[in-house]
Amino acid sequence: MLPAATVSDTAHALETLDAPAPPPGRRVPVARGVFWMRMPVAFAPGHVNVWALEDEDDLGPCWTLVDTGFPCDDTRAHWEGLLSGDLADRPVRRILITHCHPDHFGLGDWLAQRTGARIWMSLGEYLTAQAWFGDTPASAIDLMAAFFRLHGLPPEQTDMMQREGRRYRRTVGSVPVAMRRVLPGEVVTIGGDAWEAIVGHGHSPEHLSFYRAHDPVLIAGDMLLPAISPNTPTLPFEPETDAVGHYLDSIERFRVLAAQTVVLPAHGDPYRGVGLRVDQLRLHHEKRLAQIAALCDTPTSAFDLLPRLFKRELDSFQTRFAMGEVIAHLNHLWGNGRLRRLEEQDGVLRFIQP
Repeated sequence: MLPAATVSDTAHALETLDAPAPPPGRRVPVARGVFWMRMPVAFAPGHVNVWALEDEDDLGPCWTLVDTGFPCDDTRAHWEGLLSGDLADRPVRRILITHCHPDHFGLGDWLAQRTGARIWMSLGEYLTAQAWFGDTPASAIDLMAAFFRLHGLPPEQTDMMQREGRRYRRTVGSVPVAMRRVLPGEVVTIGGDAWEAIVGHGHSPEHLSFYRAHDPVLIAGDMLLPAISPNTPTLPFEPETDAVGHYLDSIERFRVLAAQTVVLPAHGDPYRGVGLRVDQLRLHHEKRLAQIAALCDTPTSAFDLLPRLFKRELDSFQTRFAMGEVIAHLNHLWGNGRLRRLEEQDGVLRFIQP
């Protein structure tokens, strides 16, 4: 994940819940029938939240889990502790996946095999996982390197990315060969409650959040993080997409949710204030777009903008996310007529104010 930009203009106004974060390997109740667990991640923000929902099927009481954590030995050990401890009173029957990024989906296949549970996810996220973690042309490291060179990243940096090779593929190791597809807008019954699957775009291809209107709770994944804006990258296999616009359109779907909704984010702590958070995230992107537009008073590439937007030095891994994010903002400004995209000069795309 990109070392994401902090959205702090009015973040203090969100109402946080009086529920301390659980230590790894333990659960704490956070809403009726919903338990919060937190797993470590080696990169920022250092953790991911996963959830256990009390459920019941034809065989009796069971658990439905939401997301699985990053594939590492520590997280596997924490799951083993949960399965033999706090979650041992009932079996895991189902695993819902919000999206296919490794900190959410990475242990999905392992946990499904460990518990016998079925994975449920959107088709867009499943196919993207197969592309990213498999051997399809769309996920080739060479394609990404060529895409970033087109936007000004110097050859020595793209060479470093290519030498890193298929980092995600090596890390995740395996992906499920089958799953149960969740459709946008589908209502999933969990523990007698109706949970609506709300699709979101921009951060990932077909991200799913889950909303319970009765006693309102939103398992938001990465769509409505309380203190940072999620990465909204343009990806090499759809190089002119407006990921920022897709994200901003998507979060408007949450504005109509009940004001008292408990928002359960994938990173950070649970809170109330869904409408306020939508406003904060929109304001953040509007400021970022205005900043980028102002910096393009001369022909400017995405790479030219990196040191002007990110004040700390980015390693090769972080540069991938930063480039995708900046290109997405440039594409949005270009698509809305706020910037012009110049023809390639020395093999690089540049943008300038009209």
